[in-house]
Amino acid sequence: MEGLVVYTQPWTSGLMPTHPKLDRRKCRGLPRNRVGRVAYEQSAFPIALRRHGAHVLFSTCNTTPLVTGKPKVVALQSLQHLYFPEMYGRIRLQYLAMAIPASLRAADAVIAVSEWERKEALRHFEIDPDKIFTVYHGVSNVVRAGPLKESVTRGERVPYVVMVSTLYSYKNHRRLIEAFAEVVRNHDVPHELWIAGGAADVSLSDLAQIARAEGVARRVRFLGAVAHSQVPQLLSKADAIAYPSLFETFGLPIVEALSYGRPLVTSNVTSMPEIAGDAAVLVDPYDVASIVTGLRRVLQDEPLRTRLAQDGPKRAASFTWARSAEGTMSALRFAVESRN
Repeated sequence: MEGLVVYTQPWTSGLMPTHPKLDRRKCRGLPRNRVGRVAYEQSAFPIALRRHGAHVLFSTCNTTPLVTGKPKVVALQSLQHLYFPEMYGRIRLQYLAMAIPASLRAADAVIAVSEWERKEALRHFEIDPDKIFTVYHGVSNVVRAGPLKESVTRGERVPYVVMVSTLYSYKNHRRLIEAFAEVVRNHDVPHELWIAGGAADVSLSDLAQIARAEGVARRVRFLGAVAHSQVPQLLSKADAIAYPSLFETFGLPIVEALSYGRPLVTSNVTSMPEIAGDAAVLVDPYDVASIVTGLRRVLQDEPLRTRLAQDGPKRAASFTWARSAEGTMSALRFAVESRN
């Protein structure tokens, strides 16, 4: 292929990197509201593709124009609507239930971001198994980012466990706080729990109320939304990292945590054991006692901490953007050859 044309939102096109083979084009007239964007994807966007002579379309997030006249690949990034429908409004849920299966059927190739997700896609949707590829993400550029904000580092330095995630209910902050409170009550640990992330369907006040009820309000620090560029030192200076999510199709925070060699507690469900491998302590995210055991081990078992510090970066090193690019190119070639 001669080059890559990236179609961007008009208001975010400046965020794209520059490269001699990268051509950035704004989707002019793209509405900001969700309904307008859906209509644009299925109408104006296919016209732009034909006008610019694209050879193959790669849609990076779940849906794609159904009629383009071009080979197309769609990346399936999320399946949360199947497992946590209560998080979505009725209209949006109906749209996802219709648009995602239709997009997967219309695509010439599909990319799943984990083998677990690939199997789930085959179970839930009518997809030819030969056209769905597992392509892992690479380690995020966050590992090369800058220093912490003053608001994060102020105060006396204390050892801490950290979780970095937007405050969705399925991220499981509530059980993490409950488990941390039990560790504080029953084990001699000096740590605080730091939670970084902006509100979604859970608010900071919701979680602060849980911390008060558990008697650990002074030991749980809510940092709010933290810029992506501030995450590296927040992770690298932690005594341990917690990520007991209920659901992930891949879990970039897991790979980022492993990159720093900090002991990680994460979940034994969905894609998380596949991504973490033996480089983390896996727990049942629905069982507070299991999370308690995981936290206690990564904080107090020194031989385990040493092993995880060694195994984490090795595990993370297997997730590279070069491998992701190779897998993506395989899917694109498959789509073009299938159509030809």
